[in-house]
Amino acid sequence: MDINYFLKRQQISLMRAKSARSVEARLAHEGLASGYANQLRRIAFPGLNGGAEPIRG
Repeated sequence: MDINYFLKRQQISLMRAKSARSVEARLAHEGLASGYANQLRRIAFPGLNGGAEPIRG
């Protein structure tokens, strides 16, 4: 998967978190956004993920 996929999904999750009607939904969308941010960091800064191989996609 490429960086644009994770950027799009992160932005959608942040928008859904902002408009969530319940605390549970907000937390779920914030968690997804955080996961996408982690993937973005792994792609953008492959040397910072503990020596693991960068994600190829």
